[in-house]
Amino acid sequence: MALRTRLTALNPARTMVIDGSTVPAIVVRENMEPRFGEAQAGVFYLDFGDILIAESTRPMLGIDCHIWYASEGGGGTGVDRGRMLAEMDVELLGICDPPHTEMLDYSQTPSADLGSGIFWTVPAMGSAPGDVAIQKQQWSSDAARVDRYAQLRIYFFLPEAVA
Repeated sequence: MALRTRLTALNPARTMVIDGSTVPAIVVRENMEPRFGEAQAGVFYLDFGDILIAESTRPMLGIDCHIWYASEGGGGTGVDRGRMLAEMDVELLGICDPPHTEMLDYSQTPSADLGSGIFWTVPAMGSAPGDVAIQKQQWSSDAARVDRYAQLRIYFFLPEAVA
């Protein structure tokens, strides 16, 4: 939710429509209904990957976050798709800074502060999954679209066990 709020502040025009509602264009895929399977250009899609337990004085969990986004350009010609992808690169870096936020419980309204925080690494960006070499540009199978992949790791402390 923090990234959605930051995206709204950074670029209020970066939105998408879901079930008739306009929302910030950042999606956690596992939270979407399967009927929304087709990815749209101009939207940040987040997927979660490997999990690790980090060494710490308190139990801390790390989880990989994979981010995919793409540009088809504007005006129907697509000649500006690289520039538009670069704008999304800047937006991603902007919403990830500062690299922390409070941990909140969204299972209730209003959300409750859990008294802890979440923090993450700087995104590594590349042109293909698992590729962080940003100097090369890889085209998708749809030549009208340019893709970007990014990855960061999110960390948070596990709740204390209640005896």
